[in-house]
Parts: sequence; structure tokens; C-alpha cells
Amino acid sequence: MHVTFRAMSQVTSILGLELTASLYPEGEPLQDRGHQALLKRVRDACSAAFRIAAEVPLPTPADPRAWDLVLRLGETVIGVEAETRLRDMQAFVRRIHQRELNGGVDEILIVLSASAFNRSIATELPHTLGERYATPPRALLRALRYGTQLPGSGVILI
Repeated sequence: MHVTFRAMSQVTSILGLELTASLYPEGEPLQDRGHQALLKRVRDACSAAFRIAAEVPLPTPADPRAWDLVLRLGETVIGVEAETRLRDMQAFVRRIHQRELNGGVDEILIVLSASAFNRSIATELPHTLGERYATPPRALLRALRYGTQLPGSGVILI
């Protein structure tokens, strides 16, 4: 039997009902597969000395935001914000500055997926964020790999 959407709409209208429809993407149900893969690369880049937790809520009560990852090394707490593709630099910078105020972490590590587009903006982002994010990426990656204190906040590509 073949029924059109229009015919169904007419039948439901006669019955005093409203016909609604929802559309769902076909295929893989996980929509943030790229983001999850990026977070896995961050975990893989970290020494076993780090304690790593995912989706850690910000400490402000009733604040719905969360860090993508939190890395703990001794008493130091590092908030990780991961982006597969940075789409709006101004909104991102605003979001990071809010996290500086409310995030409850000592350092912030911004992780970008190592795509050609992100490489093209990776040197601009620390300047836009401010002096706090001027730590060289190699120093950050070395600290992650060897399980030592991060020398500061910054931006890395993985």
C-alpha cells in the first residue's frame, strides 16, 4: 500500500490530529565521531602520569557547561577544549575567556584537529586569545608526552 504524506495529513486532520514528522540522518548515529577521535588522540598523546576525565562539569552550580577533558597531574588541573574545526573565532575566544573565569582550572589547553584549515589559523589563535596562550606547542606536547607540568596554557594541533 502506498500512502502519501498529503493523504496522511488529510486523514489526521479529519481525526482532529496533527501530523508531524522528524528527519534523522541515515547511517552512523554518532554525530560527533570526529570530536571523539580528536579526544582519543589527546588521550593517546598523554603520559600515564596524567589522570584524565571526560565531560567534567564546570564548578559553578547550575552551569551546564563542561570541559571536554580534564587532565590532572599532582595538584595541577588542566581544562581541555577540543575543536575539530574552528568556525567562529570571535565566539570561540569569548567562550575560552569565560572558561578562564568560571572553569576552575590552572591551565587551559586548546586542541585543534590537525587539518589544513586549522593549521592555517593555529598561529593566529594564540595571539587572538592573548599572552596567556603563547606557550609554544612543542613545549605543551612534550609536557603531555613526558607527564610533566604544562609550562602554561596554549594551542596544539593533533
